[in-house]
Amino acid sequence: MPLDLDSIEIEFKCPNCGFSNRVRLKQIRLGEVVICSGCHRDIKLVDKNASTKRVIERIEKSFEDLERTIKEINRR
Repeated sequence: MPLDLDSIEIEFKCPNCGFSNRVRLKQIRLGEVVICSGCHRDIKLVDKNASTKRVIERIEKSFEDLERTIKEINRR
């Protein structure tokens, strides 16, 4: 079963008012604009150096490696 890491939510503080907001990793990866729940200003999400995308890819690969290892152990 593939992981849906894009649906994981994280919390961040608005750079303008400091209010805590929640976004999904997918929104960060896609560079969406969200509205702060506190001050209602637009916040452009930036995946600097594609770090969110790279982390998601690494986690997915790690789980694939783990699945492969477990299958190999079960065959023995």
